[in-house]
Amino acid sequence: MTNKPLILLADDEAIIRRRVKMMLGDKFLIHEAPSANETRSAIGKNYDAILLDIVFPDGNGIEICSEIKKHDPHSTVVITSSMESIDAWNQAFHAGADGYLEKKDLLELDPRKIALIIMNLIDRNRLRREAEETNAKQAELLSVLSHDVRAPFQALLGTIELLKKSRIPPEAARNVETLHNCAREQLGFINGLLELLRLESRTAGLHWLSISINLPVNQCIQSLAVLASQKKIDIETDLAQDLPKMVGDIARIAQVVNNLMTNAIKFTTSGGKIVVSTKLAQRNGIIGLQVSVADTGIGIEAKEQGRIFRRFYRGRETGTDGERGSGLGLAICNKIVQLHRGSLEISSEKNKGTVATAWFPLAPDRANLSADEAAEHEHKSETGQSFPKQDPGAISMYAECSPG
Repeated sequence: MTNKPLILLADDEAIIRRRVKMMLGDKFLIHEAPSANETRSAIGKNYDAILLDIVFPDGNGIEICSEIKKHDPHSTVVITSSMESIDAWNQAFHAGADGYLEKKDLLELDPRKIALIIMNLIDRNRLRREAEETNAKQAELLSVLSHDVRAPFQALLGTIELLKKSRIPPEAARNVETLHNCAREQLGFINGLLELLRLESRTAGLHWLSISINLPVNQCIQSLAVLASQKKIDIETDLAQDLPKMVGDIARIAQVVNNLMTNAIKFTTSGGKIVVSTKLAQRNGIIGLQVSVADTGIGIEAKEQGRIFRRFYRGRETGTDGERGSGLGLAICNKIVQLHRGSLEISSEKNKGTVATAWFPLAPDRANLSADEAAEHEHKSETGQSFPKQDPGAISMYAECSPG
């Protein structure tokens, strides 16, 4: 028995196979395939990695690579070839190769470095496979929750609403109202849980557009003005003008602002004040836009502030009118901001108020954006291009082997 990774060395030159086995035999269990036909017959035999030549007397390694990846996209294939042209590199990566190593490097570089690179590629593909399997299981769970759990609650609510409209004794009417509130609260919790799971599993994609941050902020202020007025809470605004546009999901950003404002209203007493502001702000050298919601409410105890983004966590305090939350709102907001590559921060002092600050980079796909570029930046497409860009999955082993 051995714990060594199993490698298929597919090369028609016996001297190359012997040399590679001498170099890597202490790190890997190596099987040989001296022809294209033998390599094809090995497809599906669960090799941890395949070192694949391009030129065989009876076939082409690029075509074989495509066949291997078609059978198992997560298999690890490293092209090893004497061809040093850029065209060969492009063809190899287009066929799905995980790496390209010229034979002169294969035979001259430190075997420990080659072994490490191969192991890194194997581990990367293993993690991708596990992530996809996990996502598939989460998608199945979401389907069950959506159909088998949420649907009955929706039917229950509909039945209770019909019952409320019927002629029933006052005492029964009060009980029905209590039942209606409980069912509605539980359905809200289920919907929130589904929302968070979709965001975490990325089954709920973001719709990226070039947007003005003040637009969703103003929409939230207008929609929540009545709720604040009912509690006699003033809403003041300090929205910076002439802000650059940012790339983001306008509905999700509105969801974040709406939740932060709703929390502020919930935990602010009658006669209090909420200030909503926007401005250009820089974090770690990256230019972005900041939305802050500051209230004069009851605040959050210091020992609870480190837990408020945890899913299902409910603080000890209820709203000033006895409102209770699901423990999911801030977790959802935090995930939305993270998917924008931003940050969400809460600072609070007991009995003095809370400031919630959401920061979004102007362009999630740009790690380094100068202030001048940021001020002028406006996304070219309004059609929903996805950011951040996906990992193409192709690693140049030659680049990894090069000094520096």
